[in-house]
Formats: sequence, C-alpha cells, structure tokens
Amino acid sequence: MRELVQRSGLDQGTVNGIKTKIEEAVEAKNLILSNLKYSLAHSVKAYNDAVRVYEAELVQFGIPSEELGIEPLITNTSTMPAGLVAA
Repeated sequence: MRELVQRSGLDQGTVNGIKTKIEEAVEAKNLILSNLKYSLAHSVKAYNDAVRVYEAELVQFGIPSEELGIEPLITNTSTMPAGLVAA
C-alpha cells in the first residue's frame, strides 16, 4: 500500500482522506454482514420452531413425525420458544 501511495504522488491529506473513506466503507459492510447474520439466525430459529410445532401436532393426530419430511436446520440458536423470555 505504501508503494502505491508513493508512486501516486498524492499528498498525505489526500491519502488520509482516502484511507478514512475505505475504513468507513469496510465498517458499513461489516454492519450489513452483522445484520444479515442476525436475520439468518432469526429465520432459522423461526423455521425450526415451526417444524417442532408441526411435528408435535402430527403426533397428537397419530401421524408419525417422519411423514412430515422436513428436518430442522443445524444452528447455534436455542430451542427455547422465541419471544417468551423476558430480558
């Protein structure tokens, strides 16, 4: 990076401005990634909760849960009911 800056002939103020803009862009992208990871975990949790509810309902009607043909996704979220835990 230093070699690129030296060859460009840009003054230090311009280089610092470019560096700041790059850091801000990376920070914004990291925030987007963090939000997407949260959304994915939330969606997987909701899906797995729905699968568990359907399986429980099928058992109540005497239908084996295997007939549903849907498997929960592997995740690091809990199996606690969503929205029922008070902070």
